[in-house]
Amino acid sequence: MSKKFLFLLFIPLSYIISFCLSHYPSVIENYYSNTFNNTIIKLLSRLTNCVPFSVFELMVIASFLGLLIYLVYTLFLTLTKPNKRRRLTNLLANLSMIGSILYALFVLLWGLNYNRISFYESANIPILQYSTTELANLYAYLVQQCNDLKLKTSSNSEGVFDYPGSVSDLFKAAPAGYTEAAKMYPTLSGTYGLPKPIFFSELLNYTMITGVYSPFTGEANVNVNVPEVTLVFTTMHEMAHQRGYASEDEANFIAFMTCITHNDPHFQYAGYLSALGYVNHALAKYDRETLIELNQNLSDEVIIDMRYKSDFWKNYEGPVESMASHVNNTYLQLNGVTDGVHSYGRMVDGLLGYYETTLNNQ
Repeated sequence: MSKKFLFLLFIPLSYIISFCLSHYPSVIENYYSNTFNNTIIKLLSRLTNCVPFSVFELMVIASFLGLLIYLVYTLFLTLTKPNKRRRLTNLLANLSMIGSILYALFVLLWGLNYNRISFYESANIPILQYSTTELANLYAYLVQQCNDLKLKTSSNSEGVFDYPGSVSDLFKAAPAGYTEAAKMYPTLSGTYGLPKPIFFSELLNYTMITGVYSPFTGEANVNVNVPEVTLVFTTMHEMAHQRGYASEDEANFIAFMTCITHNDPHFQYAGYLSALGYVNHALAKYDRETLIELNQNLSDEVIIDMRYKSDFWKNYEGPVESMASHVNNTYLQLNGVTDGVHSYGRMVDGLLGYYETTLNNQ
């Protein structure tokens, strides 16, 4: 029994190591993210790439069923056999041991990436205070890009964005965006396993989760039952996690950048449309009148995609989505993201810096 409880030490030890190293992001960047962790992720993702399905999803299902059987069996023995206290103590010890091991593996295999040097810093993208005018200029630029690129993409009979290929084709095409971006930002380079479709994607829609990266298998798992323009962006987002960028806002920004550097206009459009949504929300907080004025420039074709995305997610709003958001917020905060889910909005600062230094000068 005492040996099982010794595994509980994994939690404080892992936390202490993570906390101490958080003060030395350059150490994590050079001796963990770009070396040890990079090698481990590539190895895991290549191994799991041998099968077309998500190994992580299979592990989750098997673990859930195994846990359910174990709990029912233990409950049965507790109610029908003597030594009830010992059996309940064993149950607690076993569950605690498994949780401790999983947490330690999470930190070892990926979790320390939350404290690496930010992508913005390593890419020399300034995160500064920008005026509302500069935010409006960025939004106007994104509107124009979306209008132009929409004309180069495929649409269904209702005018909604339609990727010209299967999900498998999309996943195979996605790495090309990283290949191009890596010419400017080497930390995005490397050969990894392809993204994986999530079989129970429809269930994930009720949680508003569009993708899940698995540190235990190195897989970028993607919810494939979403609007296709969202599917493209989410694929690139989860691939950013696969390359060791844990922060959600950085993964969003990397997804944007790898989309717009892709040679396929479908990827480019998905990147600009997603960025448009983030900047739209930011501008609405500070200058709604200017936002309304600039939205007059949106083409009818782009508006169709925006409305389709909005209407799609309204169908899944409810208590499950609210609970999932709370769980995700707690997860982010436990990993050092102090503003939790709201860190998704920090992508706008990166977009402003990238626009002022790069896009605006092209």
